[in-house]
Amino acid sequence: MISLQQQDHQQAQRFKRNIKRLIHDQLQSINPWWLISFHYRDRHSREDELLQDVADLKRKLHRIIFQSRDKTIKGAGEYPYPKMLFFHETSHQRTGQFHTHLITEKMPQSLNTQVEMETLFHKR
Repeated sequence: MISLQQQDHQQAQRFKRNIKRLIHDQLQSINPWWLISFHYRDRHSREDELLQDVADLKRKLHRIIFQSRDKTIKGAGEYPYPKMLFFHETSHQRTGQFHTHLITEKMPQSLNTQVEMETLFHKR
């Protein structure tokens, strides 16, 4: 007979395998260029607040990316935004605080350097 602890362990292992499979499948559909991690200083132990802040971040990123596109290409149609994959984890130190990882495709040329990305996420 399998103990409850063993069942929990097996369920956690299945969950991890499914998450890895999901991430792998998602990464097949994009051309990853940047991996960015966000470590929050305060207030991010509630998932609903974290999701709202990430939604705000996505809107700001879309606006900045759109403004940074190559405007010399006239009539090119709708601007193709880089695909982005956000995922969140809780601290391994049992503080309950979240941190976020962002995998994104190549940005517009004016943003696609280490210096510009650091400026984007630290100052803008």
